[in-house]
Amino acid sequence: MPHTMSATGFAFLRKFEGFHAKPAPLDEGRWVVGHNHMRTGAPGARVTLAEAKRLLAADVAPIEALVNKRVKAELTQSQFDALVSFAFSIGAEAFAQSQVLRRLNAGEFIAAACAMDAWRKGAGKDEPEVLDALVCRRTAEKAMFLKDTPAQAAASALMRAQLDHAASILGAPPAPHGADALKPRRQIGMRLTEILRSEPATEALLLTQVVVADQGDEITTAHARPVARRYDALRDATRNAYREVQAQRAERSLPWLKDGGAMATSEHIGLGALMLLGIVLFVLGVSLLFSGEGGMVDLVGAAALITPGLAASLMAIYGLRRGPH
Repeated sequence: MPHTMSATGFAFLRKFEGFHAKPAPLDEGRWVVGHNHMRTGAPGARVTLAEAKRLLAADVAPIEALVNKRVKAELTQSQFDALVSFAFSIGAEAFAQSQVLRRLNAGEFIAAACAMDAWRKGAGKDEPEVLDALVCRRTAEKAMFLKDTPAQAAASALMRAQLDHAASILGAPPAPHGADALKPRRQIGMRLTEILRSEPATEALLLTQVVVADQGDEITTAHARPVARRYDALRDATRNAYREVQAQRAERSLPWLKDGGAMATSEHIGLGALMLLGIVLFVLGVSLLFSGEGGMVDLVGAAALITPGLAASLMAIYGLRRGPH
């Protein structure tokens, strides 16, 4: 059976929508009057409290129909009232794509209530920012939604609550700083610094679990307890990884040199001697070529030394790179 908003829920909605007897200008020729009823074109006349109630009832009817249609889970009256207020605040299209609706239809009522907290931002000076009024409204809607949820025991001795640094710092509205307010990116950097300093063990790494919605543009975060790695352990792991990379490179270039050259044999010694001989012959040939008188005899002698020297060196290098068979 379709739900309709109760008198308690309607009074709740009126409280958070506020009241404007005289039309107030918005943008693009729009006006707001009563309990945030929208007018376009001319501002129109003032409204009484009774007229504002009738206008709000007409405005909220499509939202009631939306919640009845899109929510497949069985709802209590308090849950329905909270959802109507929430959907009325964020808009029909946003509600249809929200994690709140997805969690509800998956039967995850606690997660759905927590997902309301993602909708606390409003238009700011430069970009959307967390607004105190929306924080209060989301908190009240969540409390109304969870009103009829069976209480679960959480014995302090067995479930001692621990501080969630991400929730306490990143989840808090930014503190005002007057005309010289810090830019949002700098504020984020300062909060992350506070997180890193808040737990002494978090010296090298802070991990938080992030869950991205699979549909739409909404992004929600599930705060996770900071996970710390000590600096010594991180340093040792880095050194070991570097050594493994160096060993792999050496094995690819000279496979027989792995294990620090323990596999070197007499064949390797012979190839090394051959390379040394080739280098000596090459040096002698070059010396003869530049120190002689430049006659035919000197050129032939130099060529006779340089050619076998190069050949011996190349053969030794080839043998060393291939390794023993």
